[in-house]
Amino acid sequence: MLYMQLGMASALETLCGQAFGAKKYDMLGVYLQRSWIVLFLCSILLLPMYFFATPILKYFGQPDDIAELSGTVALWVIPIHFAFAFFFPLNRFLQCQLKNM
Repeated sequence: MLYMQLGMASALETLCGQAFGAKKYDMLGVYLQRSWIVLFLCSILLLPMYFFATPILKYFGQPDDIAELSGTVALWVIPIHFAFAFFFPLNRFLQCQLKNM
C-alpha cells in the first residue's frame, strides 16, 4: 500500500518538473494540492484493509498468531499511512524545484 502512494506521488514529480521547466510556477501549488486530495482519498479507500487485516490474513491461510499480531500492527500503522499521503507529494514538489537534499 505504501508503494501505491509512492507511485502516485511520482506522477507529481513529472507534472511539477514540467511546470517548473515551463516557468508556470502557479501550477506547482495546484498540482500539489490535487495530489494531496487524491492520495488522501485513496488512503481512506484503503482504510478497511487495515481494520480487517486479521480476518483477511486468516482467510488467506496465515497462522492465527501471526494474523492477530499483524492486525494489531496494522492498526498502529494507520496514522503513518495518512502522513505519507501528505509527505510523498510534498517531497516530490520540493524535489522538482531542487529545494531538498
